[in-house]
Amino acid sequence: MTFPLLFLVMMAIVSVRANVRDIVMPHYLPAEDCKCLAWTDIGDDQERINGYWSDNATRVGAKNYCAMPAASAGEFECDGCTVDKVYNSFLGPWCYCEGKKETYCVPPKGIPEQINLQVAAPDVVVASFVSFDESVPGPQDVPTAMIGESPTTMTKMIKGISHPYAALSKQEKTNYTLSFIKFANLTSRTKYYYKVKPGAPGSQWSDIFSFRALYNAGETRVAAYGDMGHSRYNCMQNIKDDCESGVIDTVLHMGDHAYDMGNGNSKRGDAYLNAYAPSLSACPWIPVIGNHEANDGDATNRYLNLTYGETLGGDNASQADIFERFGVTSTAESALTELLSKTTLLGAVSHSGVPSGTSKYFSTNVGLIHFANIDLNSGIKETDAQYAWLVADLAAVDRTVTPWVFVTSHFPMYHATDYLHFDASASYYKGEGPEAYATSGHEYQRATCDESGETCETTLGELLRSTTSVLDPVMHKFSVDVYNAGHVHDYCSTWPMCYDPSTGTTDVCPDNKDNFINPMGTVHVTEGNGGVPGVVGKSTLTSCSSTDWCRKHGTGGAYGRWIAHNATHLTYEHVQNNGGDVTDTFTIAKGV
Repeated sequence: MTFPLLFLVMMAIVSVRANVRDIVMPHYLPAEDCKCLAWTDIGDDQERINGYWSDNATRVGAKNYCAMPAASAGEFECDGCTVDKVYNSFLGPWCYCEGKKETYCVPPKGIPEQINLQVAAPDVVVASFVSFDESVPGPQDVPTAMIGESPTTMTKMIKGISHPYAALSKQEKTNYTLSFIKFANLTSRTKYYYKVKPGAPGSQWSDIFSFRALYNAGETRVAAYGDMGHSRYNCMQNIKDDCESGVIDTVLHMGDHAYDMGNGNSKRGDAYLNAYAPSLSACPWIPVIGNHEANDGDATNRYLNLTYGETLGGDNASQADIFERFGVTSTAESALTELLSKTTLLGAVSHSGVPSGTSKYFSTNVGLIHFANIDLNSGIKETDAQYAWLVADLAAVDRTVTPWVFVTSHFPMYHATDYLHFDASASYYKGEGPEAYATSGHEYQRATCDESGETCETTLGELLRSTTSVLDPVMHKFSVDVYNAGHVHDYCSTWPMCYDPSTGTTDVCPDNKDNFINPMGTVHVTEGNGGVPGVVGKSTLTSCSSTDWCRKHGTGGAYGRWIAHNATHLTYEHVQNNGGDVTDTFTIAKGV
């Protein structure tokens, strides 16, 4: 049977477009001693509860199911802290119990949820999902999927691997299992239908989902942003609409997922992924690590478990020693499970020019674009393994196949506001404090010194120079077209930036002070407010005056769309979350 994981009563693409959707999850169960009332039969609190929903039709159709209403999502929330109001859906779906009490619901056993498709290669995606199981899946308890080009011809059965996550199992007080199933040899731009089932005995099939396969040639369309929870004015709805209509084909999320995935014994991560699943089950994504993943209490483990589908590979014999060489580790709880995970799952790091062995940094190709995604949480030095990997990876790019090369990280290298605060504390900038209430932009705190005045904190200026001094020469050497980042909760784009090897300095390219025609350097784009906690629905856009290289600066929730038309023209669109309007665009033209 197919269990109704969730349903969405969607209006046409009108005014609610871009606001997080109402999520109804019929399979979730009322908490002990709670009988869920119908959302239309609340009594004295009816008017207040009505206001939590974005769409009255969804509220009516939700019956008495557990849900995450959209209009109240993220209220009173802040970045990096826990303000747990149940009606904000901070820890997941809830219902209104008899006795006038809003209470979180409980996940059932053996039902797949948080379904998302991770990009591995132009013809490979990995279906990832979570289940709460009665027992730890054994080696024989493998998850399965069915896939086909129509809902009635899903005859191909594919087996995957189970990845028990012990840390969350202890916190959840149940067996928490991540499953990964490889969909390989996909035909370019073909629509596929699929459903998945966990491996534990008694598990049930998901609903049927669909996605459009990626490709290795032709016009390429990618959404890109960083920093998103599941607050009301995020870009989840835009992503779903854009992908279904063909405006985009995949999603690049440049770090800071959920705010924070580890909060509430990691229930915050569950809530975020369940809210995002209607988009990511249909639109493959590339998740990049951010400072919130690094700062989470489990020290990146939740992120690394989420991106397990990207991390592991190795069914190519020439890469059989990738795990030993790169020290890949697993939280799988049996030797056989570990062996299965390492020999049957093909992830993104096996398809890049140079496998990295970790989803902290890795690369993948999407059509005409090569993405080299790096981790700057601890900075980067020329002696680092990541640096060696990046140089080797960029050197291996075949520009006749992927003419556009991106380096992406959570942290920007050139941002107008950062450059006005060179004397700010670097540690404060990279931490969670300055983001707590920064619904747009970023807060800064002056670096301090000890009483003698001789020992001072590292400044933001020193931090940025340490990064640019390492990466600018690399991007110059390999003619990187775009550096894309998040972290600062707004939008900033630059004119092409040229590195001068003779002086070791970088500035706007002499011939590109007001254009993108035949750029001689890298264009830097920060899109860091996909929907941070408390994000508002209002945005602004201004021209820069602080530096010669800064082009535009915008505030408010937004995301970007890259369109690689061909080998010579690449367009960027800056899209407002609330309403979906494109308020800035430019096109890079090379070889013209």
